[in-house]
Amino acid sequence: MMLPLLKAHTQDLHQRVEQLLAIMADPLPAELYHQQLRQLYRLYNPLEARLSALPLPDALGWPGRLKAPLLEQDLSVLRLSVPDPLPAAALPELPSVAHALGCLYVLEGSTLGGQLIGRHLSRQLQLTAEHGAAFFNSYGVRVGPMWKAFGQVLEQHAAEHGGQAEMLTGALQTFHAFESVLMDAPIPAGAADD
Repeated sequence: MMLPLLKAHTQDLHQRVEQLLAIMADPLPAELYHQQLRQLYRLYNPLEARLSALPLPDALGWPGRLKAPLLEQDLSVLRLSVPDPLPAAALPELPSVAHALGCLYVLEGSTLGGQLIGRHLSRQLQLTAEHGAAFFNSYGVRVGPMWKAFGQVLEQHAAEHGGQAEMLTGALQTFHAFESVLMDAPIPAGAADD
């Protein structure tokens, strides 16, 4: 089983990345949330473009899993400028579908914790899926079934095509990219942030 293997081998890095998500602060300053939205957009936008260029399994339903549009929606609703995406060299290398599935293990797994963050944003900043917190509410009540469906695609691919080492590499590189972008210097606020 690939999912438990990925979890075991990425657990320490996963915890480090979670600690960098300062948006669980109580109280949560709106400026901190805005900063982290921008940082996440810088990663998701080019990373999802890279993933979209790969022949991902049809069963994944990839277009329905895109999160960059949700980040764009949140930035727009909150009247925040859209930051420049990360340069290609800062992204995980995704030379194969197995690498991409490892990357998606991280992206899709983040939707589970996103539900908790979404509730926190509602309490702290009165944000909702429709107003400023679409990204963290991503699939809403479908988050469990979407995670399960992703897990089935990943496990089937591993069983039929192998690539376990590539999946692990893709997951680790993605966690490292998250760590890097969340530790990055603040993004200058744009004129739309007034």
